[in-house]
Amino acid sequence: MTLYDIIKMYGFIPEDFRFVRHGYAEINPLEVFKDNPRLFDAYQSFQRKRKFGNAKYIASFAPHHGTQGLFLGVWEIKREVAALTGPKKKLKLVEHFGWTLGKVSYYEMSPVEDFYDLSERLIIEWGGSTVTWVQKKDKEVLSILQPAYVREFKSYERTILNRNELVKMVNNPTNNATWYNALRSVNGIYCITDTSNGKLYVGSAYGKNGLWGRWATYAVTGHGGNKLLIDRLEKNPKAVECFQYSILEILPGSSTADDAVAKEIVWKQKLGSKINGYNDN
Repeated sequence: MTLYDIIKMYGFIPEDFRFVRHGYAEINPLEVFKDNPRLFDAYQSFQRKRKFGNAKYIASFAPHHGTQGLFLGVWEIKREVAALTGPKKKLKLVEHFGWTLGKVSYYEMSPVEDFYDLSERLIIEWGGSTVTWVQKKDKEVLSILQPAYVREFKSYERTILNRNELVKMVNNPTNNATWYNALRSVNGIYCITDTSNGKLYVGSAYGKNGLWGRWATYAVTGHGGNKLLIDRLEKNPKAVECFQYSILEILPGSSTADDAVAKEIVWKQKLGSKINGYNDN
């Protein structure tokens, strides 16, 4: 199966498309797409004049393994105008890239909902010419990941999940089996970071289903029963979308609940989460 086949299946004409594989020069495309969609939208809206030729749509991809591409979505090109006539809010978002806006166009675009179900699931082989990041040549489809699949678990020390990833994972353990098996098999000390203000909450997991069981409560409630997190979300319910989850330490299998609490106390002291964070004891 190829990308042209997919486009035809959805009732569109492949010749109307340009394929865009964003690089890492200015942003991490996948992270920004997931965590800062306004910036991603602005970033791909300002491109060199006539960069997309006569295309009606662009299909955007993030770099994946090697020369592969991970599908993000399709956008319809409404019009192309001089960059400096583009929306001021979007211009503000991209000004730190230092682009010469006189040589750039603003492409007014809107997302095409028909392809939403394939976002972050469809993987293609881009080919060896990754420097040619806008193409119209057909691409081989390598795989379509399971719905609600986040990514493969790699290691405890590299674990960093945003709110959307955690909820998706907990609601779909079968499609994220490597995470389910890894997290439920260990106890440990974890950290929740409020990325909007830098405040931390340090906790420990030592009950049934280990870290998975504890984090599952955060996926459901947002606060896990913690007093200061409850206060935070009562004042601003949307703050939960800024929570990030990571692992500080994995505890030996022989550790007791008292061992876990003792380790938790040490991490609170190291990170100062009682002084300027969400730990109140």
